This record gives sequence, structure tokens and C-alpha cells, in this order.
Amino acid sequence: MQHPMRRLPALLAMLCAMPMALAAVQVDIHTPAAIDACTVANPCPVAVLSPGYGFAGADYAFVTRQLNGMGYLVMALRDSAGGAQLDRNAPIAPQVQSMARATSTSIAAAVDATAPRFPQFDWRRLVLVGHSLGGDSSAQFAADYPARVTALISLDSRRVALPRTAGIRVLTIRASDTAADAGILPDEQERRRFGTCVVHFHGARHNDMQDAGSEALKTGIVSAIGTFLSPARQPAYACAPDARLD
Repeated sequence: MQHPMRRLPALLAMLCAMPMALAAVQVDIHTPAAIDACTVANPCPVAVLSPGYGFAGADYAFVTRQLNGMGYLVMALRDSAGGAQLDRNAPIAPQVQSMARATSTSIAAAVDATAPRFPQFDWRRLVLVGHSLGGDSSAQFAADYPARVTALISLDSRRVALPRTAGIRVLTIRASDTAADAGILPDEQERRRFGTCVVHFHGARHNDMQDAGSEALKTGIVSAIGTFLSPARQPAYACAPDARLD
């Protein structure tokens, strides 16, 4: 029999993980102005917006406005970390991946709870949008629930592999001051095979991909999203060109 003291670290690790895994994520719902055009017979699209670590969904109002203007309902998470804190003295990638797994489950629960309130929107074919940790959580959700996702837009996510499948189209916008971990981004062959868009914004900083970022950066982001998702009900998933902001 295993000595009780030897079991203690494993038990503590499990207990520490439980609150993050079980915590209900809080969301804000932003409906499009033309909501009367959305019907059960002809539903409008849905986007799930996941913020970066230390940010809230409200910090991406420029993205929400773009998506609302295209007819999307936006379900914005208030927090992608589930209240958890990163330990900067420990390896970051495993912590981010653990948070992403917990948030993936929370997104599924939030979608299931919200969908009945808005039956005139298409909750079966989600577009995921996420910055940094939020992009990692979105990628994890796509891996966990692929049948529920039609497209993923990553704003410089770095720790969870982006989808490699014809069923989920991907746009990832890359900053200049960071690099994704090995294997996170599709290689050139995978990009051609699955139509993945990798757009580099030269001069862009990772933490600026939110409302406090420069107008040039925000304009570039919404332009790339608009190119990718137009027309909203049957997107062409076209790739915007790289841009230079400096």
C-alpha cells in the first residue's frame, strides 16, 4: 500500500485543479443591431470571444463591434483563466494548457446554457475568436468539440496546437515580439492542405491586440477578420496579406 504522505502531493494537485475545472465562466452577450433578420429557420452566426490572460472580453470591443456588424451574436467570456494565476517561476506552457482545458469545458457549458435563450442563432456551428490564452482555449475547444466549430480566429495564441482539419477553417494573426511553441502553427504543407491563414503583422506586439492597442493594429485585425469571415452566412475564408505597422 502506498504511504499516505507519498499520496499527499497528488491529492493536493487534484484539489487545486478542481476549482478551476468546475468554476462556471461568466459571459456577456452582444447581439447584432439587425437581430430581427435572424430567425429559427434562417439563423444568424455565433462567435465565442475568449480574452487573453489578464484581460476581459470587454477589452476587445473593437472585435465585438466588427462581428456584430457582420450579423454575429458575440458571447464574450469575462475571463479565460477561470480565476487561476500563472506561476511565473514554473514552466508556463503546461499551466496555460491546463487553463485551456478547463476553459474549454466552461465554454461548452456556457454555450449550452445560453443557446436556448437565443434560438434564432446558429449555436451548432460556432466561430471561435481568442487572444493569447483565449486563443489557446479556443484551440482546445476545437479539439474537444470539433463538430461544434466551423472556424477559429487566433490572435497570437502560442501554447495549444491549432486545428489541422478541413472541417475547421483557421485564421491566426501573429505579432512580432513572440513566437509560438513548436508544433502549434500548421506548417506550409498543412496550410495549403487545410486553407489555413497565417497573417503576420510586422511591428505588432502580443499584448497590444486589444482595445488599448494602436488604431493601425486594431484596423488591421478587423480587416483580416472581415476578409476571412465574409460573407457572414457563407464565409469564403480568404486570407488577408501580411501587414507592416512599424
